[in-house]
Amino acid sequence: MSDDPPRSCLRLDSVAAPGRALGLRAGDLLLHLDGQPFDGEIKTLQARFRDGAEHALCLWRAGETWQVLSRTPALGRWRSAPLPEGAPGAPLPEGLRNWEVMVDAAGRYDVQPCRASWAALLVPLHLIQMRLWGALALWAALSALCLPLGWIAGAGVQALVWLYFWRAAPSLVRADRAARGYRLWRIVAARGEGALHRQMASLAPALRFVHARPAPGPQAG
Repeated sequence: MSDDPPRSCLRLDSVAAPGRALGLRAGDLLLHLDGQPFDGEIKTLQARFRDGAEHALCLWRAGETWQVLSRTPALGRWRSAPLPEGAPGAPLPEGLRNWEVMVDAAGRYDVQPCRASWAALLVPLHLIQMRLWGALALWAALSALCLPLGWIAGAGVQALVWLYFWRAAPSLVRADRAARGYRLWRIVAARGEGALHRQMASLAPALRFVHARPAPGPQAG
């Protein structure tokens, strides 16, 4: 039996709704699965997902690779394809979480976790950090309405308000950014926001983070 590494992969010929939700495009190649070499067989891909868990897909587009977590292989129509020249080795999949990357026409990008993080439980601080001024005003108004209810009832209603804003945090950001002209670029799996920004510098060097500090200008002589 040969010990040569696999020389094939899967190409996404057409994209289904779950694939579009991850920002995938026709022509994207699946190189590795869960940090392991992949034999390019559809049955292998389907078998891996039978446990219902999230799995890390290492994808290739125009010479760049990134990972994304998915609970389904039904991202579109897959076909076997040759492994591209210069394809990298399998990356480590541990500690990843999906991040939503949104871009605007000015070449700026913004990011957020696809699922509400524990930091979003600090509702007012999170809303300020994400610059969700309308949602912050609504939270303040609802909190003020709880004051006349007394300690017990007011605390219960306030807890429900905080829970709502925590769970709704990703959708609130999406709606706000869409109103500002941002669109989904793709979903990228990374270990944290710092790691995500380092990936973006490689994946799309022309894009700049919307909240990045401007580079210092030349000093006067």
